[in-house]
Amino acid sequence: MGESVKVLELQCPAQTSALSTGTRGYAQAMLKARNDADYMSSSAPTPRTNSTSSAWGKREKFGQAAQPTPLWQMKPEPHFATHLNALFKPLDFNTEVARRCLTHASHPSSINGHNAGMSFLGRRVLESYLLLFLNSSKNLKPSHDFHFITNWTLNTYTLGQHVGSKWGLGRVMRWVPTVTKERLTGPGDKDALLQSVGLYKVQGDAVAAVTGAIYEQFGGSVAHRAFHTRILPNLLLDGKNGGLPLPFHEDVLEICERMGGVEGDLMKPLEAQAEDSQ
Repeated sequence: MGESVKVLELQCPAQTSALSTGTRGYAQAMLKARNDADYMSSSAPTPRTNSTSSAWGKREKFGQAAQPTPLWQMKPEPHFATHLNALFKPLDFNTEVARRCLTHASHPSSINGHNAGMSFLGRRVLESYLLLFLNSSKNLKPSHDFHFITNWTLNTYTLGQHVGSKWGLGRVMRWVPTVTKERLTGPGDKDALLQSVGLYKVQGDAVAAVTGAIYEQFGGSVAHRAFHTRILPNLLLDGKNGGLPLPFHEDVLEICERMGGVEGDLMKPLEAQAEDSQ
């Protein structure tokens, strides 16, 4: 394990710890665009592990008022599915599935369903496809540690920062930041605050949830192609803060191109895509 860590560090050039200007700007814009009701109340207690208290954030209702709304009484919210459909053409996401995928457990509306279960499934799917890819790579060496590479590449914060931001999930997700609006807009180290506010963690969970939804609704073949064209190419980082190690980058680009590229039709047979590219 120790040798594999050193090998990976030697193969990945150093990267500054500060967030890039583009990433910082995206995160700040997403947080500034939120409504006041979507921030944690300054008087609300911090949630505890295994706590069932409904006082987290703005969730202050009890009894009958805190019961989930029956699906037949809920108003349609098509904008979640619209966003995902635009990202994964020509897939047509179920409206309710899309809503759950983009609703975090921290948001008051999560009482009607959130993405924790789908995120669990999606993470298993991501890990399986990454392990299959590594095992088939011609650049795999005995010194490479599967467990380390998997955790390094699919770290939730890394998924959120580099995949979730690319997908623009912050514009449609429902969640409650882990800090008050007053602290976010006040003085202090913005880089450190943006990394700790919870945006990338929540986006990473949403990326896993969307992957799980694709696998469940459209099948393993479509999910596999989405992994190689919409997810893994965004994890070809050159620093020490996560991402797929450099030796495998060439294989990722080759497979992505073979599967139709980063904007390829996820439903089209690979043979047909190969003919179109010729």
